[in-house]
Amino acid sequence: MNDFSRLLDRLEKDKEKMFAMATIIRVDGSAYRREGAKMLIGRDGSYYGTISAGCLEEDLIHQSMHVLESYQPKIVKYDLRSEDDDLSWGQGAGCDGNIEIYIEPIGWEWNQINQSTLLWPHIYEQLEQGQTLVTVKCMKEGDRQGAFILSSTDGRMIGGSLGQDVEYTLIPYIHQFSISRPKVKLMYIEELKGDYLFELYLPQDKLFIFGAGPDAEPLVELASKLDFSVTVIDPRSSRCSEDFFPKADCLINEHPESFFNRFEIPYNSYVLIMTHNFNRDQIILEYLLQAPPKYLGVLGPKRRTKRLVNDKTSLSFIHSPIGLSIGAEGPEEISISVLAELIKIRNQSAFNQTSQPVECWI
Repeated sequence: MNDFSRLLDRLEKDKEKMFAMATIIRVDGSAYRREGAKMLIGRDGSYYGTISAGCLEEDLIHQSMHVLESYQPKIVKYDLRSEDDDLSWGQGAGCDGNIEIYIEPIGWEWNQINQSTLLWPHIYEQLEQGQTLVTVKCMKEGDRQGAFILSSTDGRMIGGSLGQDVEYTLIPYIHQFSISRPKVKLMYIEELKGDYLFELYLPQDKLFIFGAGPDAEPLVELASKLDFSVTVIDPRSSRCSEDFFPKADCLINEHPESFFNRFEIPYNSYVLIMTHNFNRDQIILEYLLQAPPKYLGVLGPKRRTKRLVNDKTSLSFIHSPIGLSIGAEGPEEISISVLAELIKIRNQSAFNQTSQPVECWI
């Protein structure tokens, strides 16, 4: 799940406000959300996002008020494993997890260490450009607590307030973290005699949908809720419009030939072909199979898809029929099955890296 973009949008819209941001930095055992999950808490107690199914939010709001008053970050721990001790946080929760959460004060144009070095506008700008980023924050208590480095995954320093000597020391650790690609990791750096929090920030996954038929409407709406950046391509301006697709990030009124003359689909994108036009589907596949994206799906039965391509070996790059097999009927149910398949593929690497199951449903 990559819901950080929604929190970043909220932060950008309320530039004048201060928030506390809570991030899960360690999970021992089972939990509703894994490391890297975030939520924003406002001074009025309102919050955006969630990191539990409701069992932690009340206390997190209380803890966040102290952070916002002191402007000092803190780590809080919740033991959800015990069910026998009346004083334990886990009373009645039924979980088997121990969770550590980092709470920090944040504002769009506020930085605790150096007012001229602004973290969140930098992150927003870089993610909009499709960059994957790493931040490293100093967790040592003192006047450097909260100081940060903002880096690309290739080691290019974009901004920060830790100083060149510290940045130089952290470069190999950033490289190691970028290769392993967890969402968050708390590391003790011996050379610097302290803990540093490494976080990975990913741009929204891009979903391109060819075809603006009625069956695409619930799919676009659901995809936008699930943190995909959605582009719909269809030459019919009467259909490919905000009236039918208010949640789409981009609407392009072009035929496939002219679209591919002007645009390239990034290799790590998701593409759905659902024009309901055999010849048009053939043209789109001809372009895309030259450099297949991360996911390439064609609406319709497999026998139809086989007729669309001359080189049958290319069928291995194509998902057809699209969606998980759940016996779906109608546009809404089919949309759920399609997005379930996209989420499965998107989270595949996360499934491989997660050693503990996510099984706490409070």
